[in-house]
Amino acid sequence: MLSVAQAVPVRGGARLRHKPALVVASAQSHLEQAQDAVFFQPFAQETGQPVVHGIWDGSLPELDRHGLHAAPAGAWSLVLAEDSTIRAACVAGLLVRLAGSAANPDGCGVPGLTTQVVVAWDPAWRQEAPRWGDFWDVVRFPGKRGLRRDPRTTLEIALMADGVPPGDVYAQLATDAGVNRAFRKLSQLRPYITWWSTPRQAASILARGQVLMSSAPVDAVMTPPVQGQRMISVSADMALSYDLSWGVVAGQAATRLGQSRELLHFIVQPDRQATFAARYAAAPRPDAGRPARVLPVDVMFWQAHYAPLSRRFDIWLRGAG
Repeated sequence: MLSVAQAVPVRGGARLRHKPALVVASAQSHLEQAQDAVFFQPFAQETGQPVVHGIWDGSLPELDRHGLHAAPAGAWSLVLAEDSTIRAACVAGLLVRLAGSAANPDGCGVPGLTTQVVVAWDPAWRQEAPRWGDFWDVVRFPGKRGLRRDPRTTLEIALMADGVPPGDVYAQLATDAGVNRAFRKLSQLRPYITWWSTPRQAASILARGQVLMSSAPVDAVMTPPVQGQRMISVSADMALSYDLSWGVVAGQAATRLGQSRELLHFIVQPDRQATFAARYAAAPRPDAGRPARVLPVDVMFWQAHYAPLSRRFDIWLRGAG
């Protein structure tokens, strides 16, 4: 499942032929078209080095299989993922530590994109923006709901739906009582949940009318719908803001590692970042007359608590919690 950045002419009239491609893996498959246009095709044209997309499920074992323990044909070059995943991979030695900066002193990844998880819905059903509290109200608004099959963002949403102000969410989740409260709230909605794992899946269940409303990464659902699919509206209030970062995969041969670093350097140039941002909206507009409350996802919290909360979440999904 690879999406290829097309071979195009390079300087001197040469063409991309039989040269091993750099593989950039991500769960953010909805970004492929914009990345090809802004990053990968211009890089191939300038350097003669082809680039292809790989699909990553976001797990560290899969990254390990395509990094430190990869066969040459299956090796990845760069990955793009949310910061909590990039940091965990970096700490585990699966990514190369890069030169640090004021914003990133330990060198775990390079900023790529800031986006939000929002409540998204079909405006043909309702013009007024639903809130997370409405999300749980299956009596007034009967129908399926979409949530991410991951404790990250899902537990925060459950607490906000239960009345916890955004600024108090992580203080609550740091306690046993707060975690229990989040899972109790999720249990109320369990029969109505349709789970999604990737941004594209979140967009698909909404566009196909499989759910009445869903949590969803805003950049995945703000693209124009294809023929026959529904228009989607999003609300900026109580959105969860998070960052995606680039990482250089550990275990590459020296020559390949140099090429991967060259590609990353090309991607993060300010002019290319500005071009990408101009063609890819990643934040919703605030509701008129109502300032949006946004909760930044706490990367350090998830670095400390992801493993135990993920185990608890898996047990709950199996119906044992």
